[in-house]
Amino acid sequence: MTNPCKLLSIFVALWCLSPVAVLAASPWPTVNRAVVNEHIVPRYQHLVEVTAELEKHSRKFCAAPDENGLADLRAEFQRTMDAWMAIQHVRFGPVELYLRYNRFQLWPDKHNTAERQLSKTLTEQDVSQLADDKFPYASVALQGLSAYERLLFDGDANFNRFLGMEQDSYPCRLLEAIAHNLSRMSADVHHEWIAGTPSYLDIVLDAGHGNSYFQSSDEFSARLLNNLYTSLQFIVDQKLLYPLGASPAEANPRRAESWRSRRSLRNIALNLEAAESLYLTAYSAPLKAADKRNEGLDREIKVTFSRALDAVRDIKLPLYDALQTGPGRQSVEHLLAVTSDLKSLLGGPLPAALGLSLGFNSLDGD
Repeated sequence: MTNPCKLLSIFVALWCLSPVAVLAASPWPTVNRAVVNEHIVPRYQHLVEVTAELEKHSRKFCAAPDENGLADLRAEFQRTMDAWMAIQHVRFGPVELYLRYNRFQLWPDKHNTAERQLSKTLTEQDVSQLADDKFPYASVALQGLSAYERLLFDGDANFNRFLGMEQDSYPCRLLEAIAHNLSRMSADVHHEWIAGTPSYLDIVLDAGHGNSYFQSSDEFSARLLNNLYTSLQFIVDQKLLYPLGASPAEANPRRAESWRSRRSLRNIALNLEAAESLYLTAYSAPLKAADKRNEGLDREIKVTFSRALDAVRDIKLPLYDALQTGPGRQSVEHLLAVTSDLKSLLGGPLPAALGLSLGFNSLDGD
């Protein structure tokens, strides 16, 4: 006769291997809900608000261009860039549809496409291309924050381009078209996260049962972890190494992101703050819960985030200027070293400890 206790033991062992038991033990459904509700959606909501203000101020400025209005508009641009930098690390979801991610900001632009497209557009002055039903299909290089920055921060050329010009001048019409495009895309991305049948939020929360987007909650968490790692790779490879060059002679400040508005380091600081927030919201607690021995890794990641943020805040000059001085370059190299350390932690020990696959990196091959 079979031992009932033995049968019970076998049943319990099989149940523990079942998808239901794995799902019950997984932290990721709860984590994913918190990440979406506390980290992702509020940042897109903020982007909706600031791009709406950018559109409003663009129209106000273009109705009567003057120096005060230009200063106000530049301030609105800075607030918009702040909001975009705070969510730039999320590269999938509604923002990847219709090339929206690159339409928000085309950078790096290694072939100077934006400069050529902007020059061509300002020369031709085809107003029909700025219409609501056509502009979203124009060159990606014209549609977003990079083109807007070129219009606003182009030295003396931008002063002559706007001030004293009549209402409805072509450069102003282009500013308005870009701002409207940014506002509409922001609203669409936010709407698609929280509304629709299904919304992207519903897709994420349903991932535990498997759907056409994610086979499990773990897959969404792994995809977001990939974005976290990619954000650090983007800082290291593109935002720092690309303008820094291999030597002082090879440094090129004009390769830096947002160099015209002199906010390259602010972009990096906001990226790091967003990455730290995502780590704390999504991965710190599960890391420690998986194994008490992971507490040392969690502590090391947190300390390295603090070191990276201190390093970027300690650089008082704009990156454009810091790269052209000996002490400034040393400070940038220190920032590069610390962010590289952080990148290594997020790309190696962290995924292994969490049991998540980092997967394909969208920056590979760039």
